[in-house]
Amino acid sequence: MLVCTNCGGLVHMDRLNALAGEAMRAEEQNPLAAALLWRQALDLLPPDSRPYAEIHQRIGQLSAGMPVEAIPLVAPPALPREQRENDPLPLAVAKTVGSMLLSIVVYAYLLDGGWRFAAGFVGLMLVHEMGHVLAMWYYGLSASPPIFIPFLGALINLRQNPPNAKVEAIVGIGGPLTGTVGALICYGLYHYVPAMHTPLVLELAYFGFVLNLFNLLPVPPLDGGRITAAVSPWIWMLGLAGLVVWFFAQWYYHGINFILLLVLFFAVPRIRATLRPHGRDNPYYRISPAASWTIGALYVVLGVVLLLAKSETGKMLMRYYGHDIGI
Repeated sequence: MLVCTNCGGLVHMDRLNALAGEAMRAEEQNPLAAALLWRQALDLLPPDSRPYAEIHQRIGQLSAGMPVEAIPLVAPPALPREQRENDPLPLAVAKTVGSMLLSIVVYAYLLDGGWRFAAGFVGLMLVHEMGHVLAMWYYGLSASPPIFIPFLGALINLRQNPPNAKVEAIVGIGGPLTGTVGALICYGLYHYVPAMHTPLVLELAYFGFVLNLFNLLPVPPLDGGRITAAVSPWIWMLGLAGLVVWFFAQWYYHGINFILLLVLFFAVPRIRATLRPHGRDNPYYRISPAASWTIGALYVVLGVVLLLAKSETGKMLMRYYGHDIGI
């Protein structure tokens, strides 16, 4: 995600050049400020690259021996709309729609529900992703358009770090919030619109609840990990333990679940970096108690709603098919 697979160039070269210019201008007057700027550049470089090693060494020199990991990652302020690294609208729409169509074709071919279920399910994922998009737009964060990947869902690549854990949590909860609304709309259509009283609509509601509930697992990089970071990153340890147990249970009964394995692969490095002594002091996670409690309460309420909705729609589907669908 940091290096172009086609040309081998750095994806964030423009941002890196801007940071380097600011840092070099600040080195004589304020070495620590320069170190903070160089620290931002590290996250935009492959860790095994020569520029990463050189900047890492330079930060150590500028910070008078302070460990690089102890230097807070101070994100740049929101950029004016005209300066954000966003794709042109036609290109962004083309990327999103193209990847959606590909996902629909794959799901329609490989799943039992056919193209109607595939289109509805991808549509629910789009509703989920648009919650993130709206939150990022509100905070002025630069990001890629939603890209859909069959059997991995969809992703949005943030091109600018949120300024603090509160903003990251709000961006994180935006997806499950709008996604839950989308699934509830399907549930309401099934109940109150006679033409929609079909197993297909109920299945879409059910899988919409499952999708958003899975995303609320309190481990990064899932939405739940982004949300609970604003409460306490220590919650990640509970989520990680549950995810490990779930992974081995799935492995024992059904074989390796590669989605869970992928989540573990991305979760462990951030959890280690954040919870080690220097990472815990990062001001990024210092937000007001009121914001922390509010985000935590919303997270719990949303989780309870999704659990109850999943349980209810699961029971209704079991009455249709005569057996538990097993998800």
